[in-house]
Amino acid sequence: MLFAVACLLNSAHVFSAEPMRYIYNAPESNLDKRYLYHWIILKTALEKTIPKYGAYEMVPSKPMTEKRQTFELKNATGKLSVMYLGTTPNMERDLVPIRIPVDKNLGGYCVFLIRKENQKRFDHISSLDDLRKFKYGLGLGWIDVDILRSNNFQVVTASCYDCLFEMMNNKRSDLALRAAVEVIDEYEERKAAMPDLCIETNILFYYPMPMYFWFPKTDEGGRLAARAEDGMRMMIADGTYDKIFAEYQDSKIEKLKLKDRKVFRIDNPFLGSETPFADKRLWFDPKTYQPISK
Repeated sequence: MLFAVACLLNSAHVFSAEPMRYIYNAPESNLDKRYLYHWIILKTALEKTIPKYGAYEMVPSKPMTEKRQTFELKNATGKLSVMYLGTTPNMERDLVPIRIPVDKNLGGYCVFLIRKENQKRFDHISSLDDLRKFKYGLGLGWIDVDILRSNNFQVVTASCYDCLFEMMNNKRSDLALRAAVEVIDEYEERKAAMPDLCIETNILFYYPMPMYFWFPKTDEGGRLAARAEDGMRMMIADGTYDKIFAEYQDSKIEKLKLKDRKVFRIDNPFLGSETPFADKRLWFDPKTYQPISK
């Protein structure tokens, strides 16, 4: 009898009366499919941890900019309880990260969306200095803006997600710098309305940019993070992580011919010593990656 009571008491520390609530940022528009994969990763991690933690909910918030998301988490307002974003020293200090790059840093490998007329200019690129001659379109407030500017690249910022493509199409920027995980869907969704749009064919622009799940620095935020990390590490151990990555990313990797592109690398000065570079399971490399189907 005493043993049974002890078990009930222990389980009470694990399970909460209410489902654990993960409030995440909603898409910015009907064409915004950037984060479908990432929330599938989180959902799968939470499913795997039901026996230990109990029920959960994933609830979309109103769409927010990255700056607003960071504000809501830092101030623990309750309007958001998890976000997906790249790391900076300030975020490492103010928030709780799960230091597992959600997309294996595939998002750090960038491909250009350009106007067709400019492909010939990119055919002759041989150095980073050649690439510095172009104006790079990025979103206002994105971490990538500071990374590029710290490497002496010209950046033009767009005030909204859809504005990024309109800005390039209207020649205010020379290219939209897009993650390999995003660029194909973005092109397919806009090619009819923007017939001069195309995906550049030769260049892979890289900087280490681990994108983590982040949580408020509160007791509840720590509990939400602990559950998600437990589930993600279970997924890595049993192969689920690799399987979902392959399901969502293999076709993009092959269609973009990432392995055959010329890679140009720049530094990310905002990474800390906590970055898990030593665990090679967590990092995508286009030159060595083998699709699961092969």
